[in-house]
Amino acid sequence: MKRPELLAGPLPSSSPDLDPVFGLSIGALQAAMAAGRLSAVDLVRAYLARIAAYDQHGPVLNAVLALNPRAQDEAQVSDAQRRHGAPLGPLHGIPILVKDNIDAVGMPATAGSRALAQRRPAHDADVVRRLRDAGAIVLGKTTMHELACGITNVSSLSGRTRNAYDAARVPGGSSGGSAVAVAASFAAAAIGSDTSGSIRIPAAFNQVLGLRPTAGRCSTTGVVPLSPTLDTVGPMARCADDLALLWSVMAGPDSATPTTPRACADWRIGTLDALFGVDPGEREVSAHARTVLARWQTEGVRIQPVTLAADDARLMAANVTGYEFRDALAACLHDAGLPVRSLADILDGAYPHPEVMNLLREREALRDADGSARQAVLGRAAAIRAEVLEALVAGSLDMLAYPSVRGAPVLLGEPQRGGNGLLAAVTGLPALSLPIGFTESGIPVGLDLLGPAGSEPMLLGAARCLAQRALAGAVAVPQSAAHANKA
Repeated sequence: MKRPELLAGPLPSSSPDLDPVFGLSIGALQAAMAAGRLSAVDLVRAYLARIAAYDQHGPVLNAVLALNPRAQDEAQVSDAQRRHGAPLGPLHGIPILVKDNIDAVGMPATAGSRALAQRRPAHDADVVRRLRDAGAIVLGKTTMHELACGITNVSSLSGRTRNAYDAARVPGGSSGGSAVAVAASFAAAAIGSDTSGSIRIPAAFNQVLGLRPTAGRCSTTGVVPLSPTLDTVGPMARCADDLALLWSVMAGPDSATPTTPRACADWRIGTLDALFGVDPGEREVSAHARTVLARWQTEGVRIQPVTLAADDARLMAANVTGYEFRDALAACLHDAGLPVRSLADILDGAYPHPEVMNLLREREALRDADGSARQAVLGRAAAIRAEVLEALVAGSLDMLAYPSVRGAPVLLGEPQRGGNGLLAAVTGLPALSLPIGFTESGIPVGLDLLGPAGSEPMLLGAARCLAQRALAGAVAVPQSAAHANKA
């Protein structure tokens, strides 16, 4: 069976002149603007046309929650600055979409909840400020799993978001709207947030790249919280160069990636066997991932298995989210001027989507009066982190690799399981989900690459090198999801 086709291909009867943004990298768009072939206004209009054609029409992907009403005005200013020779930032005139739990002035920031539908932040989140300072145009906000409490991307405010390759299936979450938007070329790139896999799971399911940074590396000021200890923001893009550019803007000048690429034989990767699925519904993904890793090994990459106790039960016992969410959300809502000021208010008002309700009730009921339970969880997380770092050192390894998700995206309305996002979250270590194509039956597969603290430049360098080598084979991923065959 051939791999699925991207549902949002070029606009019908389009030519490069009529659909000038489909599948293009940020570098290509910048070059076209520098040469005078495109303007920022052209880009905004082209992305808006794609959103109009495919988000609420066509396959109805439902990835965009709100649009910036000033986007075209901001693009005109950007074009005027370019004409007048003003200093240009690395994202000058580039439209970017942002997950709806991230504050951006002039747009809602609802975290996907009807209870927060009227929330309008007075200040940009730190990550949005950095994007704007680099010249980006925030085109709008993407849909997400309600309050970031799940991985199927359903919410009381926006309903269900659909996978960019199969509208009958979930896109992953909670940054599912951002992943679908990137795959479908609704913007040049997007920003998501990741607490326990929320960037990397939808990146894998929609065959784009997604980066979860080292804990604390990027400010979460202006982000509706899920777990202050585990929350982070990160970029999502169609190619490694775009991901690296976004990362450099988000993290600052000391985040630049190495200028000298490493040869295949220089990479040392440990396969974390505990996170390769063995259940009947997971074996196909594991087999595909191992086939890609074996191909890399024939080209000189050193691949070796790593034994580490990282089963689901142990990782869940190290997840502090349940002990932080209720109080962190209350602090966020305290002065928001909304009809709700707590999780209890949200539940009392019956605001949440039914598929989110039970989890929210569990988190409202959880109590830890003296903080001892939370401290015990953090102690378990620290132990896992120490074991991971020891394994990297003992094996002289650059990184660990394992499937981002062990199985297929489920049908809409079904519960999703099999995510491997917790290891990076509870250890605070950076991880990058690299798309490695589709299995013979059409399951999209992403491979998490996890490295030591501060190793984002190395992971981005590996992504540049290894993404090209994932192209070989009958069911390999294209360079970007947007380059898939027309639907």
